[in-house]
Amino acid sequence: MKLFISLFIVVLSSNIFAQFTEFHPELDWYTIKGKHVEVHFHEGAERTAQVVLKIADEVWDPICSLYDYQPDKVHYIIKDIDDYSNGATYFFDNKIEIWTSALDFDLRGAHNWLRNVISHEFTHMVQIQAAMKLNRSVPAFFLQVLTYEDERRPDILYGFPNVVVSYPLATINVPAWFAEGTAQYMRKEFNYDNWDSHRDMILRSYALDNNMLTWNEMGVFGKTSLGNESVYNSGFALTRYIAQKYGEDKLRDVTKALGKFGNFTIDAAFKDVLGKDGNDIYGEWSSFLKNDYKKRSEKILANLVTGEQIAKVGFGNFYPIFSKDGKKVYYISSKSSDYFGPAGIYEYDLESRTDKNIVSAVRSTFSFIPGQNKIVYAKISDDNPDWYNVHDLFVYDLSTEDETRLTHNLRANNPSVSNDGKKIVFLFQKDGTTNLGTVDIDGKNFKRLTFFENGEQVYNPKFSPDNSYIIFDYSYANTRDIAKVNSEGGNIEYILSSDNDERNPGFDKNGNIIYSSDETGIFNLYLYNPVDKSKKQLTNVLGGAFMASISDDGDIVYSGYTSTGYKIFKVSQSDQQKVIAGNDYVRLNNPPLDMDKPLGNINDFNISALKNYEDKDIKGVEKEKYSGVFSRLTFFPFLRFDNYNTGNTVLEKFKPGLFVSSNDMLNRYSIFAGGSINARMERDLFLIFDYRNKLPLISSLGLRPELSVELYSISRKADVDVFFGADTVGSVVNYDFIIPTDVSYNLFEFDFIVRHRLFSRDQNLQLKYAYSTYTATLGSFILPDENKTLYPTTKDNYFNGNNLEAKYMWHAILPTKDDDINPVGLDVNLTYNYEFNDFNENGNYTVEDGILKPQYSNFNFHRLELKTGFYIPVFDSHTFNTTLRLGSILGPQQPDFFDFYLGGLIGMKAYPFYAISGNEIAWLNITYRFPLFRNIDTKFGHLYIDKIFLSFNGDIGNAWNGDIPSMSTFKKGVGAEIRIQLNSYYLFPTSIFFNASYGFDEFDRNVNNQIVKYGKEWNFYGGILFGFEILNFNKSSRLR
Repeated sequence: MKLFISLFIVVLSSNIFAQFTEFHPELDWYTIKGKHVEVHFHEGAERTAQVVLKIADEVWDPICSLYDYQPDKVHYIIKDIDDYSNGATYFFDNKIEIWTSALDFDLRGAHNWLRNVISHEFTHMVQIQAAMKLNRSVPAFFLQVLTYEDERRPDILYGFPNVVVSYPLATINVPAWFAEGTAQYMRKEFNYDNWDSHRDMILRSYALDNNMLTWNEMGVFGKTSLGNESVYNSGFALTRYIAQKYGEDKLRDVTKALGKFGNFTIDAAFKDVLGKDGNDIYGEWSSFLKNDYKKRSEKILANLVTGEQIAKVGFGNFYPIFSKDGKKVYYISSKSSDYFGPAGIYEYDLESRTDKNIVSAVRSTFSFIPGQNKIVYAKISDDNPDWYNVHDLFVYDLSTEDETRLTHNLRANNPSVSNDGKKIVFLFQKDGTTNLGTVDIDGKNFKRLTFFENGEQVYNPKFSPDNSYIIFDYSYANTRDIAKVNSEGGNIEYILSSDNDERNPGFDKNGNIIYSSDETGIFNLYLYNPVDKSKKQLTNVLGGAFMASISDDGDIVYSGYTSTGYKIFKVSQSDQQKVIAGNDYVRLNNPPLDMDKPLGNINDFNISALKNYEDKDIKGVEKEKYSGVFSRLTFFPFLRFDNYNTGNTVLEKFKPGLFVSSNDMLNRYSIFAGGSINARMERDLFLIFDYRNKLPLISSLGLRPELSVELYSISRKADVDVFFGADTVGSVVNYDFIIPTDVSYNLFEFDFIVRHRLFSRDQNLQLKYAYSTYTATLGSFILPDENKTLYPTTKDNYFNGNNLEAKYMWHAILPTKDDDINPVGLDVNLTYNYEFNDFNENGNYTVEDGILKPQYSNFNFHRLELKTGFYIPVFDSHTFNTTLRLGSILGPQQPDFFDFYLGGLIGMKAYPFYAISGNEIAWLNITYRFPLFRNIDTKFGHLYIDKIFLSFNGDIGNAWNGDIPSMSTFKKGVGAEIRIQLNSYYLFPTSIFFNASYGFDEFDRNVNNQIVKYGKEWNFYGGILFGFEILNFNKSSRLR
C-alpha cells in the first residue's frame, strides 16, 4: 500500500492553508498590547509597531460601527525584513501582517502608509468576517471524491487513484472588487485613502476607451499587475458610487446579505438589498462613468498634446532618459511580462525605431556615468547571510557586459549619478522611513543627507546641474511635494509645495525644473523656473504624464499612462508650444456623484482627531518578549466518497472527516491534522507539526532548517474466504467448507523531516527519516469442527521499514498569470534513499512458545531517482514541455514490493499505475500545451470560468530488473489533456482536468501464477482541485 493514500490526503488539502512562510529565527521578537490589538515586531521595527498600535486602536470603533461587527482580538505582525510593501489579512486567524516599507506604486497616489494600510487591512478583517455564513472557525466544508483504477494484479488490494476531487462549499463569498473597494473606502471621513489622481487616471482611461473591466472580471484576481490593480480601482469606484447613490448603510446591508445561506453571489445580495442584480448596478454605473468622463474631458480632447508614442509594448514602461547625443532613449520596461517585476533597461534608437534590452532584472531608476559606458542602477538581491530581499546599487559596464555590486545591505534604491561622475545619490529605508544618502562612484564613503525618523518618504533624487544640491519628491500624508537639500546635507527647502501632487523633478540644461503635477486633476508636465518662479505647462494629456527627461534640444521623453498601461512618449519642442491655457479637465472634489448619503454614526467619534492625526514622536507602550500565540483552531469538515473497495456498500464508501489547523502568529509553529472513518471503521489519520524557529547551536552556525514531524495511520479492509477440505476432481478443486471473514490492512508511518534552502530561494535540500510498519489482521472465525472452535484474530506484521532520504529540489517557475495551468521554467528533483527493512516476503513463520512469528529477511539497499521538468515557452502562451524520470535500486535485485512504478495519474498515463514496475525505471514525456480559450469571462452561478488549455503528449518508458532491455521493449503511449481554470465563490481557485491516454504496446505480466494483460487500451483520468499540483510535477512541497 505504501504511502500513496497519505499523498492524496495532503494534496486534497494543501492549498487551503497557504500562507507567507518566510521566517527569520535570527531576529528577536517583541509584543506591545493595546485595548483591542496586540502588535508583534522584531528588533529594529519598534517605531512602526508603536504607531501601528496607536492607529489600530483609534480606527477600531469607527470601522466596526460601519458593519455592526466586532472581531476578537487582532494580532498585527510587523516586518522590516525585505524591501517589500504590502499588508495581508488572515481573517480566519485574526492576524494582519504589515511590511514597514511604504508603498511606492506607479498605479497609486501618495498616502500615509501606516494610516492607510492599517485601516485598509482592518476593514478587510471586519467586513469579510461580517459576511461569513458561519464563524471564522469553519471557512468551508469540502466534498471529496477518490475513484481508482480497476486493478487486475492479484497481489494489489486496489488500484491507484484516477479521479481526485476536492471541492469547497464555502461559508464566504465576497467578490474581489467589493472586498478591496470597501477596504479602500474604510471610513470615507478618514481620508487616509481617497480617490486620488492616479485612481481617476486609470478609470478615466478605461471608460473613455471603452475597455473597462466587465462585471464578471471585477469579481476575481488572477490577472496581470495592471489587471489586478484595476480590480482594486474599479472596486473602489463602484463602492463609492453605491455609497453615494444608495447610501453608505448599503455597504453594511450588502455585506450582511452575503452571509445568508441562500446567497452565493453578490448579485443575490444586491437583489435583496438594492432590488437590482449586479449587471443592472454595473450597467448604470459604467454608463454614468463613460458619459461623465466624456463630458468632463471635452476641452482636453480639443487640445491634446501627447507627443509620439515610441515604446508601445507592455504596460510597464518607465524612467526614460536621452543619450548624451539625443539620438537614443533609454528606459525601464517589463515588455510583455504579466507583472511589473520582471523588467530591464532598454535602448531605443530614434532613427531606426528599434529597441533592444541592454540590462536585465532592473526595475529602479538608472543613470549613466558621464564619460563612461556604464550604468548605475539598483536591484533586489538576497545575497546576504539572512536571505533578506533588499535593494543595493550596481554598475553595469556596457562594453565588457560585466556587473559590479557597489553596496551591500544598504537598502539603497532610486540612484542618480552626479554630473561630474563622482557621486551617487539614492534613497535608503529603515523602520518605515526613507532618507537620502550618497556614496562615491565606487560605492564607498556612505554619507547620510537627511534625517527623517517618523515615516517620511523621499523619492527620485537628482543632482542639480552644478551638483550643489539635490532635488527630490517628499511626502508624509497625501500627495507629494518637491524639495531640495544641499549635496553635503543640511536643512530641507521646499521648492513646490501645495495641495496638488508634484513629483518626478528633473533639470533642463538651463537649470529649469521639469516635473509632473496633477493641478488640473490630470498629471501633466510643467517647466518651472526657480529664479522667477514662473511655470509653463508642456503637455495636455488624457491619461497622465510622468518621469520626464529633456534633451539639450528641448525635446521631452516621458512615461505616459494609457488605458493599456504606461508607454514611452516623445514630445518635440514645437509641440510643447501647442498647449492652450484653460483647456483643462473638469475636476470633481467628491467623485463620482459629488454628494454623500452617510450612515451618520461617524459623528459618534472624534473625526477631527482621526483626520488631523499626530503620529510623530509618540510616547509608546512598554514592550515585552514575544511568547508564542496560537491562532484559534480552524476546522474544515469534509465528506469523502472513497471507492477503493468495490465490495463496500454505498454507505461504506462515504467517509466523513475533519481537517484541523492552527499556527502561531509568526508561523514558527503550525499544526495540521485530519481524520476520516467510514462505517467499516476504515480510517485515514494524519498529523503534521512544523517547526520554524531557532535551534540551539545550529542557529549560531548560520543554519535555519525547517523541521517537520508527520504521523500517518491508515487502515483498509477486504472480505476474504477461508477454505477447508480441499478435494481435487480432475482439474476442479472442491472445498468442504468456505468460511467468510475479513482482513484488515494497517499502515503506520512516522516521518522526521529537515528542510533547508540551498544557493537560492528556488533551491532546497530535504533530509528525511521515515519509519513504517505494515500489518495484516485476519478476523476471527468459527472453525468447521464439532466444537465450533473460535479461531482468534491474528496479526501479521509483515513489514518494518526504515528509510533515510536526501532530496535536492530546484523549482524555478517564471511568475505569470498562467503559471499554474501552464508553467514556464524548470523543476528538478534528485532523490537518494538508503532503506533498511525487515520484510517477510514469502509469508514464512516459525512457532515460538505457541505463537507464530514472521521470518523476516533484511532488505538493505540504496535508491537513486532523478526527475526533471522543462517548460519552454514557444509563442503566445504555447509551451513545449519535457519530463524525464530515471531511477535505480543500486546493487542486487530487490523484491517487487520495493519497485518503482511508472504509470498512472502521476506518471505515464497511457498505462495503469501498477502495470509497469521494476527496480530500474526510465521515462520520457513530451507535451505541447496551448490555450484553447482565454479570457472566457463567463459566470455560472458562483463559478467564474477564465481559461481552458489543451495539451497533446507522447511518452516512452519502461521499468525492469537487471540489465537495461532493448528499446523495442519500451512502452509507448500518447494522450490529450484539457485543463480548465475557474474561481468558485470569487475567492477559491478551482482547477479541473480531464486526461485520455492510450498505450500502444500490449504485454503480459505473470503475477502469482496469474497472467495479467495490459496495453492497447484507453485510460482516463480527471480531477477538481485547487491547482494542478498533481500534474505539474512538484509544485507542492508536500508531494514527496
